[in-house]
Amino acid sequence: MKREKKFTKHFDLSHSIMYHDYPHIYTKNIDVPGEFVKKINRRVHLKDGTGGEMDSAYIAKPDNKILFEVVAVGLEHQSKPVDPFKLTKFGDYDIQMVSDENLPTLLAVASHLNPKKSENILIRSPSDITQLYFLDLGKENICQRLNRVKEIINNNKKLSDEDALDLGIILLYAPREHAYEITYTIVDLYLKVVNDLDLKMEKCLYSVITILTDAYIDDEKEYRRLTNMIDNKTSQEVKSLFEAHKATLDTLKWKEEDLAEANQNLAEKQEELAETSQNLAEKQEELVEANDTITRLKKENQMLKEQLNAK
Repeated sequence: MKREKKFTKHFDLSHSIMYHDYPHIYTKNIDVPGEFVKKINRRVHLKDGTGGEMDSAYIAKPDNKILFEVVAVGLEHQSKPVDPFKLTKFGDYDIQMVSDENLPTLLAVASHLNPKKSENILIRSPSDITQLYFLDLGKENICQRLNRVKEIINNNKKLSDEDALDLGIILLYAPREHAYEITYTIVDLYLKVVNDLDLKMEKCLYSVITILTDAYIDDEKEYRRLTNMIDNKTSQEVKSLFEAHKATLDTLKWKEEDLAEANQNLAEKQEELAETSQNLAEKQEELVEANDTITRLKKENQMLKEQLNAK
């Protein structure tokens, strides 16, 4: 039986969880140039007068390989190709970071998709150019990660935080044609190591794996079977933290929807006001012309009277 999806932004949410909990490790693991220093403002003022948010924004120090100076990084997760509309938003993000930080910028795109499917350069003027930096998270990269982590876990080797977080990264960036099988593999690996994870990593991986299992598994019976297996091995504390977090996200989603509706209403009112202002300006021009005509006619009338009196 097909099941109704509980989340609408499975992929962006999973990206946000790993970035929020382990920004140093996550950005390093997915090979964003530079080294994470600190998070910065994500809020953006868009050209249409509304507000938006980058998925993640931070300061990175140079790695002396690709980056040779401190930069402001906008890291975006994309589950769809970057189209011209999204590219324009990236341009707004770029402008916002320059305004906030007064630093060079790097806009990195994390996606399982082939970069050739996306728009990647926005030219606003000869000196104002935004070019996207696509990370290599394609099929070959993800298969290599999966084989490496499987070897570590199946041979009972020590699992570092970097290795553990790769479980979430592999599932998030799984080739979509193999996501179903990879979900089963990641769940199996998680069940083998969950008792050895500290609480923070357990919560992070439980959240990401639960959310992405929801995304990839359509059959209700299979979904329930997998999530029951995950829940039975996960600590009650982590499950409680996840439920509280999910409730907060649902509340934020409603708030965002209300805000989006309010912004839409505001935009419509602004359009109406602009139209009214335009009409008013036209009426004022007509009034000025009418006044000029009246003044001219008065002068002509006065001149005519003077001419008649002179006769």
